[in-house]
Amino acid sequence: MELYENRVVLFLDILGFQKIIDETVVKEKEQTEKVRHIIEALQEMKNIVSLIPKETSKIVTQFSDSIVVSFKEDDTKEISTFIGNINRMIVALFSKGILCRGAISYGKLFHNDEFVLGPALVEAYQTETEAAIYPRVIFDKSVLDIMKSNYTANSTHSYRAVHFDSTIGLHSKKDSDDKYFIDYFANASQYLENESLVNYYSSMRSIIINGLKHKSAGVKAKYGWMRNKYNKIAKDFIAIDSEEGLFYKRDDIKLITESFKIL
Repeated sequence: MELYENRVVLFLDILGFQKIIDETVVKEKEQTEKVRHIIEALQEMKNIVSLIPKETSKIVTQFSDSIVVSFKEDDTKEISTFIGNINRMIVALFSKGILCRGAISYGKLFHNDEFVLGPALVEAYQTETEAAIYPRVIFDKSVLDIMKSNYTANSTHSYRAVHFDSTIGLHSKKDSDDKYFIDYFANASQYLENESLVNYYSSMRSIIINGLKHKSAGVKAKYGWMRNKYNKIAKDFIAIDSEEGLFYKRDDIKLITESFKIL
């Protein structure tokens, strides 16, 4: 019997997790708060990716600082919401000052409530460690093509293709290396409003500034990537609003755009 299924899989982990754990031991006065903070973050990861209809093939496995989410290639209930839920999760974690890195792949996978293994997981893990590089969740166009093909298959309604394209366009961008990444920069405005959104970008700015002071060239490169994306936020807001009118009458977007200063 074939144990493997064709599944879309996300492998995601928390950057700097070892340092966070070390601080829970070294800084005893902050230990309780730090541990609680980590637990809340991990639980939030699971909660958000579990925002799904009851009848679905999605399975979520969390271990240490990593989370694996997968669903069958033809699960139309998941295909249309998958990227959006990941986007929501990344924004929620960044709001707590936690950066993530991950990759989405497609292939043979065995995944149940106890175990997860297979070539698709290996590919997602290798892509995350070797290609993601920066604090981003990436995927290839080939993965999009597979999801779109399954989402629109056997459908007489062309709106499915339009819906898929608009969803992908809303939550992701193509990076300079031709990888697609889930946008938690300008797109955070889909999940946060008013003071929460202003604080989000203020925190992002501080994180980037501090990161660029790091002695390691590799670490500085990661924050340099973030700086480049951050510097485009105001322009992205203006472009999105002019094309879609999504921010109509949103004072928080107006405030951020008008007071925005590049790094």
